[in-house]
Amino acid sequence: MYSKREELEYFRKLKGPLIDVRSPDEYYKGNLPNSINIPLFNNEERSIIGTIYKNYGREKAVIKGLEFVGNKIENIVNNLIEALYFYKSNNNSKIEEPTIKIYCARGGMRSLSISWLLEKYNLKNITLKGGYKTYRKWTLDSFCKNWQLIVVGGKTGTGKTKLLKLLEKNYYQIIDLEKLANHRGSTFGGLGMNKQPSNEQFENLIAEDLKSHKENKKIFVEAESANIGKCKIPHEFFSKMKNAQRI
Repeated sequence: MYSKREELEYFRKLKGPLIDVRSPDEYYKGNLPNSINIPLFNNEERSIIGTIYKNYGREKAVIKGLEFVGNKIENIVNNLIEALYFYKSNNNSKIEEPTIKIYCARGGMRSLSISWLLEKYNLKNITLKGGYKTYRKWTLDSFCKNWQLIVVGGKTGTGKTKLLKLLEKNYYQIIDLEKLANHRGSTFGGLGMNKQPSNEQFENLIAEDLKSHKENKKIFVEAESANIGKCKIPHEFFSKMKNAQRI
């Protein structure tokens, strides 16, 4: 019997396209990085089904969901197959058939429905047990580890970011919070940068960076206030920054 953490690790290690079947709003709020959003329901449909479920129960909500999906099954399948072919063409997957990795909010009906559909087309797939909720728990838990931080301080324009890049080039562990937040902080703000991620997605991106780092080695990070633009540094991680060695 595997724990949800172990199942998440197994799910992530499998080779294949990563598909988020939640609504676009759910996907924007936070997702597994590098996932493709192929929603079973759009934002309005999800809202309607939620209202029906609340007022009339699960059975009527399922019937309404089937009504929505029935009109677009072909389009959903085509998008899934296109994602699979795109993955194959970019990952040289000639020897082993890739696994289509599917997740929804809690590993329930949406991901299981897509899995059932793919099986009818004989396409190899797997769903994430616990869905995005499992991934978010992993994200938040990652900030509680005993990370050994060194904070690089200094006034605006003194080259802190350049120093971080130089350290990274020389194989030191770094976390570039401003890059992940798409915001330069202080004076320069979001000048010349892409739109900032949601706060939840910012946390996911930090956790992904930490995943590639070793816990027993120093990690260099630039001194920041708690907020970088609209993105807030996770409380547990920011507490470690405040108590870290400072250069």
